[in-house]
Amino acid sequence: MVAALLLLGATPAHAQRRVQLDVAPPTAATRVALVTTTNLFGDPDMRDLVRSGFPASMRFRLELWRVGGLFNDLEGHQDWELIIQYDPSAQRYRLARRNGDRLEDIGSFATLSTAQLLLERPLRVTLLPERDGSRYYYNIVLNIEALSVSDMDQVERWLRGVRGEGAAASLGSGMRTLMLRMLGGEKRTYERRSGTFVAGR
Repeated sequence: MVAALLLLGATPAHAQRRVQLDVAPPTAATRVALVTTTNLFGDPDMRDLVRSGFPASMRFRLELWRVGGLFNDLEGHQDWELIIQYDPSAQRYRLARRNGDRLEDIGSFATLSTAQLLLERPLRVTLLPERDGSRYYYNIVLNIEALSVSDMDQVERWLRGVRGEGAAASLGSGMRTLMLRMLGGEKRTYERRSGTFVAGR
């Protein structure tokens, strides 16, 4: 989700790698909010982690706030989580949505860049204001992190179910714990607030 175009050569390297978020408020024509992400795997450490076979979790939280007098009111929120992991037996990147303890297969991709293109398509979200004429804004938070050892076990079980037994080349639990500690449990948090808008206009 991009508020401004990042121009190569005019933007510092660290800014070029940064994930961008944007939320477009609903209009009379769309009647939905549009959430967009850009450069999801621009961070080289996180990109290398995924390419090395570690699942990455992308947890989104979209909040709708009503502007008040002294305090703003949280009117509602929506949460969703996407998980991506490289499947070495198929040599594909698999993308899943997690609902509780269940992983839903979204698709597989030959390259991380191809998966990123799908993830960066605008997402239509039906989290809408309840009071016409009131002022609102959205706040979007994205946490991208390498999964814990227990979560990795769940993803590997899911991969075996998708591809058949032996599909996931599993690292030993001790080795995974050591590698995650060495990598510092890679985690990135990004946040963006939309502009204020008037509901019903």
